[in-house]
Amino acid sequence: MTSRRAVLVLGMHRSGTSALTRIVSLLGAGLPRDLMPPTDDNPEGYWESRRIARFNNRLLESAGTRWNDDAAIPDAWHGDPARAADRAEARSLIDEEFGAAPLVVLKDPRLCRLLPFWKTVLDEARVQCHAVLMLRDPLEVARSLAARMAVDPFRPAAVPAISRGLLLWLRYVLDAERLSRDLPRFAIDYVSLLDDWRRALGPLARACDLPIPADGDPTATAIAEFLRPGLRRQSGAVPTPEGGDPDAVVGLASLRAVHAALCGSVEPGSDGRIALDALAATLDHLQSVYAPVRRPLDPLVPRDVWAEAILARLAAVQAAGPPCPAFGGRKPTILFLSGAPKSIGHVYRVEHAVEALTEGGWRASWMPVDAPDVLEAVAQADVVSVFRARWDDRYALLRGRCTALRIPLVYDIDDLVFEPDLMAAGHFAYLDDKPESERLRWSMDADAYRQAVEQSDAAVLTTAPLAAAAARLCPRVHVLPNALSAGMLRAATAACGLPKPSDTDGRPRLGFASGTPTHQRDFATLVSGLVDVLRRRPEPLLTVVGHLDRSAYPQLDAFADRIECRPAVPFSELFTEVARFDVNLAPLEVGNRFCEAKSEVRVTVAAAIGVPSVAAATEPLRHAIVHGETGLLVDHGTPYEAALDRLLDDPGARRRMGEAARLHAEAMFGWATWGSLATRTYAGIRASRVGA
Repeated sequence: MTSRRAVLVLGMHRSGTSALTRIVSLLGAGLPRDLMPPTDDNPEGYWESRRIARFNNRLLESAGTRWNDDAAIPDAWHGDPARAADRAEARSLIDEEFGAAPLVVLKDPRLCRLLPFWKTVLDEARVQCHAVLMLRDPLEVARSLAARMAVDPFRPAAVPAISRGLLLWLRYVLDAERLSRDLPRFAIDYVSLLDDWRRALGPLARACDLPIPADGDPTATAIAEFLRPGLRRQSGAVPTPEGGDPDAVVGLASLRAVHAALCGSVEPGSDGRIALDALAATLDHLQSVYAPVRRPLDPLVPRDVWAEAILARLAAVQAAGPPCPAFGGRKPTILFLSGAPKSIGHVYRVEHAVEALTEGGWRASWMPVDAPDVLEAVAQADVVSVFRARWDDRYALLRGRCTALRIPLVYDIDDLVFEPDLMAAGHFAYLDDKPESERLRWSMDADAYRQAVEQSDAAVLTTAPLAAAAARLCPRVHVLPNALSAGMLRAATAACGLPKPSDTDGRPRLGFASGTPTHQRDFATLVSGLVDVLRRRPEPLLTVVGHLDRSAYPQLDAFADRIECRPAVPFSELFTEVARFDVNLAPLEVGNRFCEAKSEVRVTVAAAIGVPSVAAATEPLRHAIVHGETGLLVDHGTPYEAALDRLLDDPGARRRMGEAARLHAEAMFGWATWGSLATRTYAGIRASRVGA
């Protein structure tokens, strides 16, 4: 029968684990013999074994990681035969550090990561464990790690990038929660511990037969003296080292939601566990994708743009809703109705969604919105989503049928064509040289699109600016960007292996791919810079794929022999064409509301092939490009020629940016994360309608 017990303190560094451990020891739990000495960083003491901390550092190194690395520990590490010797050493450490004490408190933040190992060790030693999840606001933890930069002896243990500190917090907390589910456990928030330690420790004390002394008792006095004012630092609203409002840190709100959920209940229930596991799976995937560019980074970098990208994507996935639908155990059914089945938008918005939702456990299908049996098909659906269809009498019947059957009607559109005032020359370049009759038709179509948005229960849009415009018309909007499907990623991978023409002739290609004849004014924004580069530099060529009326740009006539014109190709062949580029050109009219709302596909296709872009700094393209890392953004203050010169001057930088762009595109728009985002989005729409 087990006679010894251990309280395992599980918490991220700087989360108050030392304070909790000291209080538990004052209440009667045994401490290790070789205590880590106090330091200026922790003047009240760490209350943990110096030997065990060093041993845990060696374990993490053998797993290919370290305390300040947020990557997952590989499952294979736990099954490695070398762990047997490690467990024997760990058992000796437990005996030597704690002796025969009947109740001990074992604390080291690394336990969060190594809990399966230590549970086995303690089980073999016949020690019964209780776990305590020690929680603290993630921004306070990140600030505390960053504050070490101000003290020279502790700079090596600092994490100055707030985003990196937040990801570390998330990794430790998710690991600790998931790996301790089979143990009796409790959750304590640092603020609660400091405010009322008796109340915070009550459940743990009762489970472990620890006495709670009354005021005036020497133990209570010692605890009160230990919990002196000022023990909680990094709690004020001070700017972060990365600048700006600390509460506006990317992804912070979603991490605080995790913190609040665990503080509210350490046993989150099946739905809560599913949500936490889905979050951890997404985190693991994103970290594995970004590993090639993150691993070489010095931990003391002041800013970790890749951590920011991971946090942003995690926040987007969490905001979409629960990770899986729960509709009475049956598969939910969704019907997509397409108003433009021959368009590339149909591929992105309908075919991709059908594929992703089917993989996510839905019954998903599509049909043309004007098919004769639409109303019959609608009656079998839980959700109906309409892509780019105009309001008309048939649409009104569809709206009526969905209302009668309490089926949510979703509208999906990928351009800002539902604002009639933009369907005019000066906004929509396609109409610049069109007769008045065609302009009138586009304006009337915009009214019909607008009414379709207004008559929907929810709208799903490709970009945030589109969603903002739709939010003025529709009660609920969601951003679901265009994805790189599994098939697209396979085509991109194949294209990555193709030789570039510049490898042979040494002449880098500046490439512009135009799928429709609507990009004349977009291209015009870079012509002067392009001409300047071609005039000064004899080596680059301009490659144009698809639609572009060169007669609109007489400045280029002098360089006609350096312009390659290639025909428009089917989308299935686009990756091969763009793979010929050394630099992808993605100009847009910055400040034009129609252009500002356009999606990221003009850079994501190139990025998937490892081609960096020089792009206009619209909001969606700022989202798709990490400036200086995966491409270059051009705004009113940065001329195109400067960006082009930068990439032409340094072929090595082009290659590095291209590889980083490929990883970033997969993480942001690849199938693994996008599929989860799509299923969560539609599950949330369905769930909200059911409860209406």
